[in-house]
Amino acid sequence: MKHLVTILLLAINLPLAFAETAENAGPARGRAIYQDGRRPDGSGLRARRADLPDMTGTAAACAQCHRRSGLGDQEGRLRVPPITAASLFAPGRAMAVGRAASGIGVAGTRTETRPAYTADSFARALRSGTDPAGRALAPWMPRYDLDDAAVADLLAWLQQIGPVGGASLRGLVDGTLHLATIVTPDAPAARRGAVETTLAAWARQQTFGEVRVALHVWRLTGEPAGWSAQLQHKLAAQPVYAVVSGAGAAQWAPVEAFCEAASLPCVFPLIDGAPASAPAAARHHALYLSEGLVAEARVAARAVAALAAAPARLRVWFDSDLGRDAAQAFQALLGQAGPDVQLRDLRTQPVAMDQALAAPDDLVLAWLAAPQVRALLAPTADARQADTLPAVWLSAQLAPPETLDLAPAWRARVRWASLRATPERFRAAAVTGLQPWLRTLGMDPLQATPLQGEVYAAAYFFTDALQRSRGAWSVEHLLERLEAGVNNRAAAGAYLRLSLGQGQRVAAQVGQIQGWAPPDYRTLVPLSPVLNANR
Repeated sequence: MKHLVTILLLAINLPLAFAETAENAGPARGRAIYQDGRRPDGSGLRARRADLPDMTGTAAACAQCHRRSGLGDQEGRLRVPPITAASLFAPGRAMAVGRAASGIGVAGTRTETRPAYTADSFARALRSGTDPAGRALAPWMPRYDLDDAAVADLLAWLQQIGPVGGASLRGLVDGTLHLATIVTPDAPAARRGAVETTLAAWARQQTFGEVRVALHVWRLTGEPAGWSAQLQHKLAAQPVYAVVSGAGAAQWAPVEAFCEAASLPCVFPLIDGAPASAPAAARHHALYLSEGLVAEARVAARAVAALAAAPARLRVWFDSDLGRDAAQAFQALLGQAGPDVQLRDLRTQPVAMDQALAAPDDLVLAWLAAPQVRALLAPTADARQADTLPAVWLSAQLAPPETLDLAPAWRARVRWASLRATPERFRAAAVTGLQPWLRTLGMDPLQATPLQGEVYAAAYFFTDALQRSRGAWSVEHLLERLEAGVNNRAAAGAYLRLSLGQGQRVAAQVGQIQGWAPPDYRTLVPLSPVLNANR
């Protein structure tokens, strides 16, 4: 036990030479125990509970419940307390339990009157499940078989996590919180304009208590291979706390790699979709509104699988790498049980547009942009009746309905796979969310657009998460509050639904098939239930 006490003291501000030794060894091993469930000898951590089978490895890691921040969590009436060193080595205090809406009393309280932990009592808590007063811990708290050295390593790590302040807090200087937004050179002008103007207006007015916001627009140039170096230079020149929103297109993987390497939260950029090239398991600091075309393709596949009568032929056409990825996701999800799927890359296998769309019992999924869709449908638009045309499903992201002035016959046959709300639903949601927000920013609320709605979602959920952090300023806690706070509130209005859970990094998880409603085919309405857009 002397070894345990010695290393604990080293972790709590003894002379610098000793602290550096602990920093190079103990905390790294403690982090492996805490986050990964890996013991110092490389074996998996084992957690024992009386009511459940033993857990090992990552499932047994402390961070599964106490979160990577060490600041705990809450789900309904179940509260997981913070276990940072600052929390453990201070007497317990009354904590609210339960989540209540405004004006409704807290569902319940639990008063923790325990004495402060010591190194010895912390080790006992881990091994036998008793607090410093000798009382049994909650039954969902596992018991661990850790020797003194491993407990000391864990304590060394707990000393390093929790609320952040002073010089160690990147981006907060002299009462100013420095934030960035990133704009890539391939960003469409509409996205770039929505991000830069709307976010700048938000930053001018947003404060967090006495802390004001300074927004820095990081505009990238040249090819994607050079973006990482540009971003590293910008971060070194102006440290920021987080990246909020952003504007790009298909090439976002270098930005995500930078965010992860820099441990920099990058929250909800306006791009074509979460980078498919980046391994989702390695994604932690980058959060996205949607997976874009690939998610739409999954919605389309589930809708096709639910059709009462399978189409005679199912053809999927695309003319971009994004379209190819979506087509392959569609084919993979539909699987062997569905109709035969014919993929066609129009870059290498062009079609004669006046002969391409023939059979009325065919279904064509065209992952094409609006100009290509217009070229595809125009030759036969006026010469045929709706019942002689094939069904055509489009991507709402690539070819939004409002960008296509279709002939009446096609309006009855074209559908969209979409993650976003219909225009009518968006307008209704904007009345209570986006429009009042734009009004407070001094912008015209009557000109609200879905792109502004996506910027609103990024700014709203970031603000909400940071306010719920209650001054902790921990990046990990910010991410945890985003996981808990992103849900189907008014800020989600541009999408059918936005939600996150623990470890999730893509918020739009559902979609639907939409089309024009008869008899005039002028109002876009849902034509399917809400469908899962996940893998």
